[in-house]
Amino acid sequence: MEYLDYYQILKKDSFIENIIREQLTGQKKQIKPGERIFLEKDRILLIDRGALVLCSGNTFLRSFKTNDYLHAIDPQKDQGDRKILLEAMEHTILREYCAQEFLQFLEQKQLLSNFFLQELEKAQKWSYMQANRIIISTEERVISVLQELVERFGKEVAHGKVILPKWIKIVTLAKLSGCSRNMASRSIQYLKKQGILTQEKSLWEINEKALANLYY
Repeated sequence: MEYLDYYQILKKDSFIENIIREQLTGQKKQIKPGERIFLEKDRILLIDRGALVLCSGNTFLRSFKTNDYLHAIDPQKDQGDRKILLEAMEHTILREYCAQEFLQFLEQKQLLSNFFLQELEKAQKWSYMQANRIIISTEERVISVLQELVERFGKEVAHGKVILPKWIKIVTLAKLSGCSRNMASRSIQYLKKQGILTQEKSLWEINEKALANLYY
């Protein structure tokens, strides 16, 4: 079997995440919605359940979901005490590992290259989206962020229809898009008029295909 074929099988079945949970002891943590934590240096987090966002002041830089890793590995020991600030968007359960022990474990299991390839793939995808958002309009950027949230957090409820968790609101969309609440609100109202988004109580229901085709 070719290496990349083998890698795709491991990724599809969440093999690495499952073996880590089964065989590597980590410190389990529970974070309440709205609670903020620092990811300490030389630590790796694995999200068991929930959602976190990377924060910079009142701005949200990136979202993380179940089975995502967060790293604070700094080989340059003279870079100061910069810490990664995270906020829980819903009740979140995660595991914290010492980076050195975590990487040594994967090396022993001959899974380290697969882990790095998986994280590189995610980083490349995110970097591409961020670069693309620089050259599009603010309205398009809001839609682009919403498309990402649908892909990452959407739960299918009917053919072609997904719902988003209740923490995804106009204020969340504005913070992740780097725009005002008014702009995010106008974008949501536009989607409602187009029949792409409907709202039931506090949940957004979205026509996934129609949203994916908007502007692209």
